[in-house]
Amino acid sequence: MGRHNAFTFPYTFFRERAAAVIPQLMNVGFTGINLALNYHASRDFLLRQGPALEYLADGFHYYKPDLSHYPSGAITPDPSDCLIDNQMLDEVLAAASTKNFEINAWAVFMHNSAIGFRYPEATVTNCLGNHFLSELCPSSPMVAGYITGLTSDLCSRGITSLAIESLHFHGAHHGEHHERFFLEMGEITAFLLSLCFCQWCISNYSGDGKSLQVHVAKLLEPFLTHGDPWLTLPLTKENLGEIGGRELLAYLDSREATVAKRYQEVSAIAKGNNVQTKFVDQAPLISGSLTTPTNKSWQVGINNSIIDRTIDIYEPLIYRESAEEVGEVGAHYRESVTSPITAILRPTYPDNRSEATLIDKVAALRSAGISDVDFYLLDVMRPRDVEWIKRAITS
Repeated sequence: MGRHNAFTFPYTFFRERAAAVIPQLMNVGFTGINLALNYHASRDFLLRQGPALEYLADGFHYYKPDLSHYPSGAITPDPSDCLIDNQMLDEVLAAASTKNFEINAWAVFMHNSAIGFRYPEATVTNCLGNHFLSELCPSSPMVAGYITGLTSDLCSRGITSLAIESLHFHGAHHGEHHERFFLEMGEITAFLLSLCFCQWCISNYSGDGKSLQVHVAKLLEPFLTHGDPWLTLPLTKENLGEIGGRELLAYLDSREATVAKRYQEVSAIAKGNNVQTKFVDQAPLISGSLTTPTNKSWQVGINNSIIDRTIDIYEPLIYRESAEEVGEVGAHYRESVTSPITAILRPTYPDNRSEATLIDKVAALRSAGISDVDFYLLDVMRPRDVEWIKRAITS
């Protein structure tokens, strides 16, 4: 049947004791949970213990951090962005330890406006000098220290795996509660507008980063004054090279190397604590219809050939409506990477509307050679959805 974890908010365990919840999940067929211990802002209609509209604080740590894990000069969690104790986490770990039930830490690394507003110098900064305050820059030494501190702290607590989300760059349209770009822009313009030129990204580049920053700003002038000259042109490295030159492509290689280094550091810490690393791959979300999503990974600074050698498990978000699409994406991953793969499905709207479809999706993944399937997100599921999962993974 494979391994099956539920992505889970701490709210499940705020309202019901872990000793009661975990046997319920095991009865469904779940073998563990990916518990959000560091998460971004959201407004969620949660159903697990009664309907409730919850507002999650950005960059919040759902435990009490141990700051001794953070190196000198690192950004550290602010006390206002943390729980005051470890009661919830300790109870979950204790209840799981007697049941052979996995507790994996699910952490969102670079999408963190709580830190971004406190340390704007550590955020993605575009060619115009605009700070994307919800996006930490992985090139920043202060951010690198936060990454290693967060990893070391979480991996010291007895977890099985670390589910790594958002350890990369992001696009222009990512991150805030109400995005307002009242300017029509295509993929290329959006990419150039969000490309980071902070001092650390520039210093990591072997060429003249300052000149490249000026060059990219000039490329955007027609968009800012009249209209997008590349509105319908696809975002490819070939097209970027024609527009921005070889220097721009070399700059992209530099940021891929930086992201890869962060993953290597995280992986080394996890391995030292006997913790597996899971790469929560958001590439399928870059284009919701593409069945070869790893071809887009470079857009967020991910070099799959390096990441594949670095982490233990690929965990792509295969959010597609049909079982055929799910199977095609699953087969693409099985052909593209050598790491073990765990697929992530949403059994709920907007991806899924029937039990039969969910059963077919799980079957399609198995046919593609993927038997481990995780499900997002337990806290928002109806009891019906949970029953669908049970039937899908036991069919």
